[in-house]
Amino acid sequence: MVGLRGVGKTVLLEQMRNDAEALGVHSVRLEAPEGRSLPALLAPQVRLALLRLSRGERAKGMAARALRGLAGFAKALKVKYSDIEVGLDLDPEPGLADNGDLELDLAALLEQVARTAREAGTAVVMFIDELQYVAEEQLAALISSLHR
Repeated sequence: MVGLRGVGKTVLLEQMRNDAEALGVHSVRLEAPEGRSLPALLAPQVRLALLRLSRGERAKGMAARALRGLAGFAKALKVKYSDIEVGLDLDPEPGLADNGDLELDLAALLEQVARTAREAGTAVVMFIDELQYVAEEQLAALISSLHR
């Protein structure tokens, strides 16, 4: 959505998120301020979504694997984007979202999140406000990952 300041884009985004949550869909809500990397914004919110998904017995194992993938994702990209901080008690799963290439790692991570949601019988939807502040190469990686 695009439009002038104050026309209600954020309000509409929040209403869509509330409607999705009311239907049992898990959401990841982000606001992209200037100067923060997309991985730093995504990691804590993806962690919360995976922890919520892990509460269901059907998706517990898949969620644990996705959380290990998130640990590898954060660790591998910490060198490139020093603002990534996410607390996880799991060791990374070698080979899952951990090669340090944002486009490949983000796609692998989001695919694992999607598999976990499918196993839980739901979906995970991302709502990102102020997307214009995300750096172009990070936005390109997000778009590419969402296509997968």
